[in-house]
Amino acid sequence: MSYRTKILAGVLGLGLFAQGAQAASLCKPDIVGITLIEGKYDPPASIVPDVEKYKGDKMPADIIVQGWQNLRAAERPLTLMCRYKGRPNEAFTLPDDTNSCELTYNRGLIFECRH
Repeated sequence: MSYRTKILAGVLGLGLFAQGAQAASLCKPDIVGITLIEGKYDPPASIVPDVEKYKGDKMPADIIVQGWQNLRAAERPLTLMCRYKGRPNEAFTLPDDTNSCELTYNRGLIFECRH
């Protein structure tokens, strides 16, 4: 396969996968928890995860999965809040077409959302 063909195949492959999911390690490793918030309410309206599995009680290394489904029904904007001990929280606004999100730990936190 020529060099240009490999580059074109790679770009096309990334384009196909980019439409279905976004993956990023948004929270730093020293989090004490995360919260998914819907809308702009005061106090904030948090969404309880549909799926939660842990190996133990040490966050984040003991998390197996934390997931939210059917987020299209949630009030927009959707905000991911990374909570830390002894320092300010960090907030990230998720895209409006987000339908499901999942937080997993694999030598680092991976937060993945699907449209």
